[in-house]
Amino acid sequence: MECLIALKNRLTDGKLEVQKQKGYIGIEEFKFNEGATDVEIKRLPSFASEDLKEFLKMHNGAKLFSDPKYRDEFTLFSIDEIIEYSQIWECPEGFLAIGAGPDGEWIVYEMNREEGKRIWYAEFTDCEDENDALPFDFPTWLDYLIVAQGDNYWEWSN
Repeated sequence: MECLIALKNRLTDGKLEVQKQKGYIGIEEFKFNEGATDVEIKRLPSFASEDLKEFLKMHNGAKLFSDPKYRDEFTLFSIDEIIEYSQIWECPEGFLAIGAGPDGEWIVYEMNREEGKRIWYAEFTDCEDENDALPFDFPTWLDYLIVAQGDNYWEWSN
């Protein structure tokens, strides 16, 4: 989570000037919740990955790249929200709802694959359409999101 720490060190009053696609430059906001306690972490399903738990111990939820003008942001869920949305979105065993994208896209983390963990990102996903799966674990996905300054980098080749 070095990239997250570096990002936080660059913030001024929770804000950062970012440059995105098509020359957009703006001041975006970041909010980080206090870290979860060990008791709160134990509420997660047994299959919850250590990398997700590590983030939640640092920040029990966050809002990243919030654009006050366009009301866009990436929301990373708190433990309560992870449990709630995993049920609402009917995530299968081994999957947890971990956030929402700027247009309400679902961010779901698949943790029980032999081939490796994946992030699922879509307007809606039944966790079956492989087109919704990104070949990244949570720390890699978050690292790339920060480096891409909040742009959907996984769509750049499309």
